[in-house]
Amino acid sequence: MFLKTLSLFAFLTFTSWSISLDQAIQVGLQNNKKILIQEAELDSSLSLIKEMEGIFDVYLNTEISFEDSVLPSTSAFAKNNTLNRKSTLYSASLDGYLPTGTSYSFFDFNLEKRETDLGTDAMSPSWISNLSFKVKQNLLKDFGVSANNTKILVAKGNAKISKIELEKTISSLIVEIETKYWDSVYAKNNLELAYSSLNLAQEIVNQNTVEVEVGTLPRISLLQAQAEAAYRQVEITLAENRYNDSLDLLKNVLGLSLNVDLNVDNLISIKELEKIDPDEIEYIAINNRPEVKQESIMLNNSQELLDFYSNQILPDLDIEALFSYSGLGGSKNSDYSSAILGTPRIASDYNDGFSDSIGTLRSMDNFSWAIGAKLSIPLNNNVAESKLEVANAQKRKRLIILNQVLDSIHLEARKSYRDVISNLDNIEASRKNLELHQEILDNEEERFEVGVSKTKDLLEAQRDLIKAQIFYNKSLTDYNVSITNLDHNLGILINKNKIIIDN
Repeated sequence: MFLKTLSLFAFLTFTSWSISLDQAIQVGLQNNKKILIQEAELDSSLSLIKEMEGIFDVYLNTEISFEDSVLPSTSAFAKNNTLNRKSTLYSASLDGYLPTGTSYSFFDFNLEKRETDLGTDAMSPSWISNLSFKVKQNLLKDFGVSANNTKILVAKGNAKISKIELEKTISSLIVEIETKYWDSVYAKNNLELAYSSLNLAQEIVNQNTVEVEVGTLPRISLLQAQAEAAYRQVEITLAENRYNDSLDLLKNVLGLSLNVDLNVDNLISIKELEKIDPDEIEYIAINNRPEVKQESIMLNNSQELLDFYSNQILPDLDIEALFSYSGLGGSKNSDYSSAILGTPRIASDYNDGFSDSIGTLRSMDNFSWAIGAKLSIPLNNNVAESKLEVANAQKRKRLIILNQVLDSIHLEARKSYRDVISNLDNIEASRKNLELHQEILDNEEERFEVGVSKTKDLLEAQRDLIKAQIFYNKSLTDYNVSITNLDHNLGILINKNKIIIDN
């Protein structure tokens, strides 16, 4: 349903792999159930267009019927006061309806074979053929292309809406994948920091153990280092749990089994902030956000329905025209009452059975035509008027919703841009804080080596440095996520990921 310029990777065939952010986005777009559901919705809406277009389908109608009847009769030409009749009817026609409001029946061909024992009928069997063309045009209600294409146009609009819903789902999913991915990277870095923190504490434990044994350091300093090492061991367990939880959430959004052994990069790369004029933020969002396109289509659909129901309150005025050709052929009725009526006068054009019926039809000598009009004025048109009122109210509602969406987009675009700027500032502040605590730790280590600093002070400096590193990593991931959120709120995230959605 959608194509991505980057190819799928062979790692999908393995049960364990290290996945990059781009790879995660690809896997998620291929497997996430939200995407699969929305793709099915789009397919369904596209199929509905074909259903609406079915009103203009051409039908080939055929019919064969046979009738055999015995009727009581008091006619002097009926045998034994009964009348025997047989009739076989063959018919075929092309029928349909045009977008102009024109219904038609073309090449309506009828062929009937009649057999009777009534003495007044000169031919039995007789073949009666007829070829007619009939057209009926609506002149008020249901007149014109606009009125008759409304349901198709609305269905096409709904299909576009379904496609836009797919765009929205894809864009939101990318944000969700990136958020979960950077959460996992952040958790992995925290786990690595927890191991580093434990190693630092263990080094102090080892050093203090030696000094306590030789009597140059009080036992309390060793106990402090051991307690801190035990605490940092607990921190490793907690960090492992957070990392595994973040991986499970990432697997879930990617549509993968939780049993898959997944790993993420530990490098937190910084996304580049493209230069954007703050004064153009709202303009970019309004011209790219799918919600604006979606609400515009809904407004257009409501206008189409309003025009349609405005037409439906009109009277019905139909004009109908018909022209046809007839043919006749048959054989002399063996039960014809020649004694009373004399020799039957059957023209030579009609006395050769079925072939004469078709032959006289071809000659087009027997031509008939008719024209008429029918006017139907509803005295109480409550149903149509009610639908018109509903359509008018729906259009007003859609206008209000469109304005509401525009207001929301303005706020989201402005806020997301501010978040990026503040997160960018936070990176610089966190970096300086990290440099500060690295310098403090270096000083404490030097002081500890010469016996000026206490174990407690060194452990505290280590903890502060680890916290500063965690805060710095968090500022990086928050910034990356805020960039993605900005692209999402500007409506350009799909294009930036080079995703093309087809039909």
